[in-house]
Amino acid sequence: MWIQLVTCWLWLFMNSAEGSRRGCGETLTASRGILTTPNFPGPFSVPLNCEWVIDAQHVWAPNTSIIVYLTQLFVYEGLTFTEYQLYGSDYKINPQIIHRVNESNISKVRWIQTFQSFLVIRLELITADSAHLRVLDNFLDVYGFNITYEISTEAVRPNSCTMMDCGFTGNCYDYYK
Repeated sequence: MWIQLVTCWLWLFMNSAEGSRRGCGETLTASRGILTTPNFPGPFSVPLNCEWVIDAQHVWAPNTSIIVYLTQLFVYEGLTFTEYQLYGSDYKINPQIIHRVNESNISKVRWIQTFQSFLVIRLELITADSAHLRVLDNFLDVYGFNITYEISTEAVRPNSCTMMDCGFTGNCYDYYK
């Protein structure tokens, strides 16, 4: 438990070669990185329409997968995870929604995994008022998300850090090798 808490509070300062915390949507090819909503954990301008594309086609090894750890997820609508066999600006082959965040699963799902070459994470919000988690009856308003991804041949880490492990007020960046 102590290691997990220390891990949850670990701040990862990553250079662009490992993926960095940027704006709203981009194509990611690094083997690991962090995705955040603008101004996380603070409020952001709405409407918001973001699309992050995790591209694993450059990794050619058996059992390669894209794993997304839902480290700090405070938005409970408008967020979908769709896998694709191929994905481009003018073609999208074999789309399948593999997870849609909602009120009933926000604290139950720790990670998302796909063995396809592309994972598209889409956030569409018209308003943030009813879509973000409020802690202790509006004592602490937290908006958006900070999630960690990796492209790997390793197994999913079942004890990955989530907002429930770190406490709602902590900065939770999941540790990875």
